[in-house]
Amino acid sequence: MHRMALEVDINASPEAVFNYFADHEKFAGIFGGSCTRVKDGEDEPNGLGSTRRIGPGPLSFDETIVVFDRPETIHYAITRGSPLKNHLGRIRFLKTDRGTRVDYVITFESKVPLLGGLVSRLLKTAFLRGIPKVERALQGQ
Repeated sequence: MHRMALEVDINASPEAVFNYFADHEKFAGIFGGSCTRVKDGEDEPNGLGSTRRIGPGPLSFDETIVVFDRPETIHYAITRGSPLKNHLGRIRFLKTDRGTRVDYVITFESKVPLLGGLVSRLLKTAFLRGIPKVERALQGQ
C-alpha cells in the first residue's frame, strides 16, 4: 500500500477552499490536468456520487466522490481505469487562525511493480506546484 500525505495552509476560509476543491475542473487544474464531469452528484453537481473523468481517451480514469461533508471533508475513489487499485483520496479542510489547513492523504496499491512510488512523487510534486494557483484564485475571499 502506498500513502501520500500533505498538509498545506491557504489564506482563505474553509468554505472558500472547500468550494474550490469541490469543483471538479478546478481540482484537476491543481494537478495541471483537466477533467469532465460524467455523472452529477446526488444533491449538487460535484457532490456525493458525482464522477469526474480525468485524462484523454483510453488513458482516462474515473474518480467518484464517496464522502462530501461541506465544508469539512471530501473523499474520492478511482472507480474506472488506472493502473492503481484500492485508491482513496481524503481531503480535510481545517480552520486555522490564518485561514485553512488542507490535510490531504491518498492511499493506493499499484497493479504495476515500482509504479506506486513514482505516482506518489508525481502527485505530491504536482499538488505543491498547483497550490499557488489556488491561493491566487482565492485571494481576498
